[in-house]
Amino acid sequence: MAYLFIHLNGLYVLDEDGTLLEYKPMEFSEEEAYKLKKGILPESLKGEIDKLKSKYELKILGRAYKGLDLPLDLNTKLINKALFYARENDNFSYIRDVQYEVTIRELSESVSHDWLIIQAIKALDDTNKILNLMMERFREWYELYFPELSKKFEDHEQFVKAVLEKPREEWLKELGLDKTMGGNIDEESKQILMTFAQRIKDMYEFRKQLQNYIKQMMERYAPNVTAIAGPLVGARLLALAGGLKELAYLPASTIQVLGAEKALFKHLTKGTPPPKHGVLFNHPYVQKLPKKLRGRMARTLAAKIAIAAKVDAFGHYFIGDKLKKEIDERFEELKKEAERL
Repeated sequence: MAYLFIHLNGLYVLDEDGTLLEYKPMEFSEEEAYKLKKGILPESLKGEIDKLKSKYELKILGRAYKGLDLPLDLNTKLINKALFYARENDNFSYIRDVQYEVTIRELSESVSHDWLIIQAIKALDDTNKILNLMMERFREWYELYFPELSKKFEDHEQFVKAVLEKPREEWLKELGLDKTMGGNIDEESKQILMTFAQRIKDMYEFRKQLQNYIKQMMERYAPNVTAIAGPLVGARLLALAGGLKELAYLPASTIQVLGAEKALFKHLTKGTPPPKHGVLFNHPYVQKLPKKLRGRMARTLAAKIAIAAKVDAFGHYFIGDKLKKEIDERFEELKKEAERL
């Protein structure tokens, strides 16, 4: 019995004692090295291995390769011996250059749709924080000029649109006011206020674009999770888990409390009541129920999301409508129970 070991600098054949029987030096292209890293046998090796198979009864040492029908052997002593021989024949500059190109390719391919969704939902959260800070500052500043208009519109976006839509004089007439409690400011200050308002309006438009982008990406790459959790809650679950496959590996009990890590830590360290939900609190079915029943709804959602994530990650078929129907039925049951409380 002989043992074949494939390395970037060639083929090594060892006997059962670890003695080197044969060494075939080779240099691989970036594509061939990449295939070897992924466990795929390059075409260029098949002829050489066929020659060796005609001389020896071979086993493949260390790892199996797709396209190579040799039995696998994981004898650590022989693997260490083979690596010793490979180091003796090492061409450092060649190995470095090939490994460098393969690593760049792997890094490039590691940018998955999961990460695009995760970055988008984090950007959305950052945008919301920025908008809240900007609106707080803008209202305080604009009320020095026209406080009555600020009080008329509680919604931030509507308020900014109103500011940009008409000048103060027209709004005074529409509100039925003779004068304002605000002060008279110079044209330069008015222009800065209007520019500020326009930038905030642009941020609101960008936020809508982000939301639409997240919705499209979630419906395309995680349709079952989206059908149950909705695009934004689903995307936040992906971000907290670290990706779709990572979410698929999580049990329902963990999914239920994703986003409630601080409350869970306090429960474990100080004995406070355990959290009943994390980001699932933002799901409309959880919010529409009384506090006593929210945990039960979140538990049902988490169980269905666990199934949906597994199908999205590994099955790639749609069962979201069936899971959604089951959740709808559970929500109706809890709603009736809430009416009896």
